[in-house]
Amino acid sequence: MELYLEKNKSVKEGFFFDCNNTYNTDIDVYDKTSGNIILSFKKNVIEEEYYDFDNWVVSQSKILSMDRGNAAGKVTLAGLKQHKENRKTYPVELLTRAGYYQKEGQSSGAHFRDNTGKISKRSKSNTVKSSTIGGFDKNAGHPCRLTFFTKRNIQKYETVFPISQKISELYFSYFPDNWLYQYESYSKCPEEFIIPYTNFSSITVNHDFRTASHRDKGDYKKGMTCFTVKKCGEFSGGELCFPEYDIGIDIKQGDLLMFNPHEVHCNNALNGHGRMSMVFYLREKMELCK
Repeated sequence: MELYLEKNKSVKEGFFFDCNNTYNTDIDVYDKTSGNIILSFKKNVIEEEYYDFDNWVVSQSKILSMDRGNAAGKVTLAGLKQHKENRKTYPVELLTRAGYYQKEGQSSGAHFRDNTGKISKRSKSNTVKSSTIGGFDKNAGHPCRLTFFTKRNIQKYETVFPISQKISELYFSYFPDNWLYQYESYSKCPEEFIIPYTNFSSITVNHDFRTASHRDKGDYKKGMTCFTVKKCGEFSGGELCFPEYDIGIDIKQGDLLMFNPHEVHCNNALNGHGRMSMVFYLREKMELCK
């Protein structure tokens, strides 16, 4: 099925939306004005055995992060404390960078004062279960590198190579031009920071993370992001949505979604637990690493 859709509303980033028009069958969606591909969904194209990677990969999806920005939604005290309800220290007041009081829900990041009076050194977003494995390019005083937990668990990390290679092959079969643009950059990257025999450098893994509206940052602009889900429990909902087009995709284990990550996207509400999403992509500046 092919759909050509117009952007039907202006969506602000950092807010939650629900898309009513959801699909769970093969579909390609294009922008009606530009003709550019927005997303392509392929049902049951990844065999079950590819999801038999080490449980360490699943554990990485449950790592708590306070650095997801717009994807984590507008900051609130409850959002900062979620998943950490039993900790002895907890935020009690949001602050601006200059140390002034900040209202809840005003921005996607904030400093905060905790119940001991300590003020956070960096701006934080709402707490979610999310981390990145694989390579990361230079940023914020850090050199190009494998992420910390990846470097300490190389053999366990390597168990995700087969599904990465399978998805890269599928990506090439459906969108060879996009794949080749991306591979041109990938081929210039240091081998130690990329996933071999693919055109990916990194995988973001999330667990039961309902994202707010956001655009991905740092992904290779001429390529596409690839996305699948591993079932780790019983859940419903959580469809990946493109709210400016009012369309959502119900992705299950075995399915593959390829999409433009620079279009605004988010998730419908999730019911239950155990939805692990895997996002495969190439860091745009990785080719600059030495």
